[in-house]
Amino acid sequence: MKWGSLDSFLIQDKFWQDKMGKPIANKDFMLALLTYGTLDSYKFYYLDEEDMAHGRVGLEEILPLDKLVRVHFATQSELADDVAAGEIDILHQGDFTFHAPYLMEYRAGLSGAAPFGISGTTHSLDGVKIQSRLIDMLLAGPRPYDSIVCTSDCARQMLAAAFGAITENFKERFGATLPEPPELVQIPLGISDEFEAMPARGECRAALGLGEDELVLLCLGRFSARRKMDLGPMLECLQYLQARGDLPPFTLILAGGGSESEVGLTRDIVETLGLGASVRIEANHSLARKRELYGAADIFVSLVDNYQETFGLTVIEAMAHGLPAIVSEFNGYRELVHDGETGFRVPTYASAGEEPWQSLAGLLDPSLLGFYRGQKVAFDFKRFAEALGALAGNQDLRREMGQKAKSLSRDYLWSRIIPRYEEMWRAQHEAAIACNGGVVRNNAPPLLVPDHKRVFGHYPTRFLDGQTRVRVSEYCRARAAENFKP
Repeated sequence: MKWGSLDSFLIQDKFWQDKMGKPIANKDFMLALLTYGTLDSYKFYYLDEEDMAHGRVGLEEILPLDKLVRVHFATQSELADDVAAGEIDILHQGDFTFHAPYLMEYRAGLSGAAPFGISGTTHSLDGVKIQSRLIDMLLAGPRPYDSIVCTSDCARQMLAAAFGAITENFKERFGATLPEPPELVQIPLGISDEFEAMPARGECRAALGLGEDELVLLCLGRFSARRKMDLGPMLECLQYLQARGDLPPFTLILAGGGSESEVGLTRDIVETLGLGASVRIEANHSLARKRELYGAADIFVSLVDNYQETFGLTVIEAMAHGLPAIVSEFNGYRELVHDGETGFRVPTYASAGEEPWQSLAGLLDPSLLGFYRGQKVAFDFKRFAEALGALAGNQDLRREMGQKAKSLSRDYLWSRIIPRYEEMWRAQHEAAIACNGGVVRNNAPPLLVPDHKRVFGHYPTRFLDGQTRVRVSEYCRARAAENFKP
C-alpha cells in the first residue's frame, strides 16, 4: 500500500515545534508512522525544491537512516503524475481541513485514474474558519472511502453536529442536499514508547532543586489565556485554600511555551495573589526538562476552559509518568481521566447565553473570540478543593491512582496507535477499489477553485492553444545549444 501526504508534519519555526500541541502531535505521529508503520512506501509532497530539501534534512535529523528506506520526496507539482500512474493509495494530512477539500475536488475531476482515499486528523475545532472549511469539504463531494480521524469522542460529536447543522441549514436556505461527510473514525493521539521508562524521581527533584518530601503540583501547557486556559481562577482557588490552611505546604510549577508577554502576565498574577513563594514558572523549557518536571511532580493539574482543546496530550504524558491528574471535565479531558480511579474530574459550567459573541463571531479576532467564550466557562471550586485535598494529604492514594494512570497510558503508546491508522487506511483502500468500478469522474466544473481561463480569459491579448503554431527562434536555438539556464 502506497501512502502519501502534502503535509510535512514539521514546522520551520523550531522554537514552537516542541512547545505547541499541534506541531508536537504531528511530528510525533510522523516519527511513529515511519518507525512502526508497515506500509510499502511513504511519499511526502513539498511546496517546491527548497521546501523539499528542508523537509529531507528535518527527517534525517530526527530519524535513523534505516527508517527512511521506504520514504520518498517530491514536489506538489508531481502529484498529478503519481496519481495518474496509480502510485498513491491514500493521502493523509496532519490537519484534516487544510488540503482535504481541494484534494477531493481534484480527485472528482480525474478521468480513468484509480481512486484514492483521503484522510486527516482533527486538532482545534473552534472558530469560524473551521466552519468554512467544513462547508468546503461538503461542497467538494467526499467519497465513502474518505475518513476524518477524531482524536476524541468529543471531537467526533462536534463534527457530527457541525456537519448535520450545515446540511440542514443548506437545505433550508437553498433547497439542496449536500453529500454525506467523510466517515468519522475515532483514534486518539499517542505518546512515545520512550515514556514507558520513567525517570528517577530523586534525580528529577535534585535537577530542579526540589526537596524529597516537598508536595509538587504540575500544570503544563502553553501560556495563553486566549488559546489554552486562563490560569487565574485556579491560582485564586489555591490562594484561598492556602490562606485557610486547607493545604500542606506545596510548590506549584507552571510550565510550557509562551511569549514574553504571556509569561509576564502569569508572573504578575502570581505576585498579585501573593503566591510568589509557592509558585514556580518554567517557561519555554526543553524536552529533557519536561521529562524532569513530570518526574518530579506528585500531582498533575490542568483546568482547561478553552473550546480549542479536543484531546489533552499533556494529560496522557502525565499519566505515563505515574501521576494522578486533576482536570476540568471539559472537552476531550473528560475521556482521559477516570474519575476516582486515575484522578479527579472537576465539573465545569458554561453560560447558556451566547450573545454578543455568536453574532460577532465572524468579525472578532479568533483568539479573542476564544478568550471571551472561555471566560464564560467556570469550574466547580468546591470539587477542585476536595480533589486537591484528597490527593495532597494522602501519599498512598496518589501512588495507587498514579499506578492505574500509568497502566492506562499504555493504550496511548504510538506503537499501539499506528496499527489502528493502518487498519483504517486499508479499509479505505478496499472501499475505493470496490467503489464505482475503480473509476471516479465528475464532469461538473470546479467550485472551490476558480476556472482560471473562464474568469481571467479577458486578461491576456490572446491564448495559445493546441491550434496555435509556434516556432523556435534562432536566439532560443543558440541558448539551448549552450545549455543556457535562466
